[in-house]
Amino acid sequence: MRGQKMIQDETTGIESGTWLTVRNHSLFATIPDHELKIALNYFEWKSYRTGELLIKEGERDSREVFLVLSGSLEVIKKTNTDPVSTVFGELDQFIVARLGQGDLIGEMSLINDRPRSASIMCISQVECLALHPHQLDRIEQECPLFFGKFMKNLAGYVSSRVEKTTFNEVRALKTELENSMLNAKANLFFSYVIGLLCIYNLTISKISELSFDANKASIISALIIIAFALGLIFMIKQSKLPVHVMGITLRNWKPAVKESVIWSVGIIAVLFAIKWVLISVIPKYQHLALVDFNESSQAFGINFLLYGLHSPIQEFVARGVLQGSLQHFFSGRNVTLRAIIVSNALFSATHVHLMSGWLGIIVFVPGLFWGWLYSRHNSLVGVSVSHIMIGWTGLFFLNIEAFF
Repeated sequence: MRGQKMIQDETTGIESGTWLTVRNHSLFATIPDHELKIALNYFEWKSYRTGELLIKEGERDSREVFLVLSGSLEVIKKTNTDPVSTVFGELDQFIVARLGQGDLIGEMSLINDRPRSASIMCISQVECLALHPHQLDRIEQECPLFFGKFMKNLAGYVSSRVEKTTFNEVRALKTELENSMLNAKANLFFSYVIGLLCIYNLTISKISELSFDANKASIISALIIIAFALGLIFMIKQSKLPVHVMGITLRNWKPAVKESVIWSVGIIAVLFAIKWVLISVIPKYQHLALVDFNESSQAFGINFLLYGLHSPIQEFVARGVLQGSLQHFFSGRNVTLRAIIVSNALFSATHVHLMSGWLGIIVFVPGLFWGWLYSRHNSLVGVSVSHIMIGWTGLFFLNIEAFF
């Protein structure tokens, strides 16, 4: 707090701006100007800087009531979160409300002497009038007419505040109930997804152990992932979750595609640069061509086409289903970041049976980028386009398998 003073000037006894705020406040309704000007000498003018606490939760000594003349404040309430949970991203406090000019703070302290129920922090410079209970006792003795009207107005103000708070609480509880129901559905759905993902991973790994040629292996893998996606669609329908939660939407698809193409072109250029450096510097890679693909091979055409068809399905699984579910499953800080990392880890595990496990690692790295891209638009359209562009380039034009 910078300082305090009694609010007086040469004409009205207080500053003109302050007088208008006070005069028009319901707390002083029906009180004549001359009574109000006299009574305001029992109030103190106080100024607080940004970040200062007006009231601290749990305080017993502070019993002042404040009328905000200018500035903005936040009502902050502590949670019951233990220190260990806080380390793992749980919030230890939350913002209940924001206050500003004309709001009354701490009025219940004039009625009871209970500890402060919440903290009030200034988020800008704040100026206010403060009234201590001791000063209120003086007003009762020295200005009884003002005191009676003031207490009546205070009772009306508190009653109005309680009514408004009850309405807001009901609305908040309704919203919280809707979110809880959505989260419960997402949590149950996610548990089913994990089970189905395990079955998929086991099936695809067993198929890779059988002696199929490239064409048959590609076709069988395609059928398996299509069946997996159909199973997920059926579960989404049964769960009655909104499909937009899984990124199935065309909303803002144009900016999503534009951004994905721009970023993907940049990443493709980096991939070409990295391969050029590797084949220029490392002897065992010098026999490789910068652009290396065999378009005459029958397997090339089939795999090229299947990859383009698989990519949107893979994004539906990795981003829409896994990442989308985890964003509702997790709570606390950095929800999106944790959802991206965990969903990528789960999806990468489905690729460890290929390229001696290296494909799982390779998939994880661009998956972080696609997870970030998906989180910006919550749409599968743009991220699927990026997946196809980067995947085709890496597997069929740069032939990254040659490095392993």
